[in-house]
Amino acid sequence: MPTLRDHHLPLAPDWECKATIDDNGNIQLADPTIASLNPGDVQPNTWMLEVRYRATSRWKLPAVTILDRSNSQVTELFTQYLEPNETGKRLINLTGMVSLDQLQLTLKHLTLERDATLLGFRNPDLASGPILIIAPHPDDAELAAFGVYSQHPKNTWIVTLTAGERLKRLDKQYWPGLDDSLAEASQRKGFIRAWNSATTPLLAGVPVEQLVMLGYFNDTLADLYEKPDTVVPSYSAPMLKPDAYRIWNKLSLPTDGQSRNTGQNLQSDLAALLASIKPKTIITPHPDIDPHADHIASTRHLQAAIEHSGHVPVHLLLYANHLKSTRGFPRGPAHAGAGVWPTYVTKQSPRNDRIASFPLSTGVQKQKALALHSMHDLGGTPGLERQLKRKLKRLLSGIPSADWSDYSGHDYFQTHIKTHENFVLQKIDQSSPT
Repeated sequence: MPTLRDHHLPLAPDWECKATIDDNGNIQLADPTIASLNPGDVQPNTWMLEVRYRATSRWKLPAVTILDRSNSQVTELFTQYLEPNETGKRLINLTGMVSLDQLQLTLKHLTLERDATLLGFRNPDLASGPILIIAPHPDDAELAAFGVYSQHPKNTWIVTLTAGERLKRLDKQYWPGLDDSLAEASQRKGFIRAWNSATTPLLAGVPVEQLVMLGYFNDTLADLYEKPDTVVPSYSAPMLKPDAYRIWNKLSLPTDGQSRNTGQNLQSDLAALLASIKPKTIITPHPDIDPHADHIASTRHLQAAIEHSGHVPVHLLLYANHLKSTRGFPRGPAHAGAGVWPTYVTKQSPRNDRIASFPLSTGVQKQKALALHSMHDLGGTPGLERQLKRKLKRLLSGIPSADWSDYSGHDYFQTHIKTHENFVLQKIDQSSPT
């Protein structure tokens, strides 16, 4: 018996329309005005179909393939995968098609209820002002938003808060035997990761002057937020200073030369950057969906810095690179469609969130794979136990082995190389800095 589990976010769509799904998978919209929207209204925006599904297999991944019948030849757009052995409410991502009146779904290993709801969300115009990406660690900007920033490289600033230097065991250093102490190996790990953050975005054309490493310490950001005046040393390299990782910065920060790992310093640096860049859109971790302590604290520090700087962005795009108790999401192999995070909001919440989904061409997805490959922390080969578990899951998934693109051993090369990058869009009241 499939487990009942609804996914839910408190959404405020710009368009909402009842729909039915017939026996052939054709989607019929109840509102002819929405069905006849022109491509200029459809293609630049985000479209989700809220459905109720029921998996028909305990192990095989339910698959929904979106077809476009607007031309004489039916075109497969992408396939989105859902959870096996579950039933409940889900959002099927339709973003990227040009017409709403010629949509068809093909189903595998699931059934859908006939009644559905189409939700539409206006995407922000990212070309209209500076974009600031907050990355708690090197690689977070690439995982969440490489496709977005590669489409707006000259307009994008990437600020990485920590060098991700923490090393818990000496035998886990990148090159065995290179360093003899945990402190040395940790400092070197931060050095190469800081280098990654200063160079990887160049693959997308982001100017080097717009890449900023603050150099604060991995796994300390929550403590820095709780006690902003307290100096917190690096866990594995106590003598380290944030200045060590700022050597590739092309601009000055208020704490340069006297940097200490404090929340006050971090917020001072962020406030100065906000005042200088004046971003219209900020891309930052979702503090209620991404459970990583550094990710939650990054956005909290940002909120404090916005108050200090006096500059209020128009939009926040919130991402989640981690999920609590969930692996392998978005589901399916690389180049599949990307669904919305499996969130379960049980309390009454105001409907004020929107979804912003940005389609990525196959070429951009492959370039994203290259960008992730350039990040040292995503390299290496998984252990034998992990390899066996992965092989078993793939065999049980019902997806042909040839469809799994093994660009590298890390799970991110399946989960984050997808046809969409998804965010929660929040519009900020310009009358208040909070």
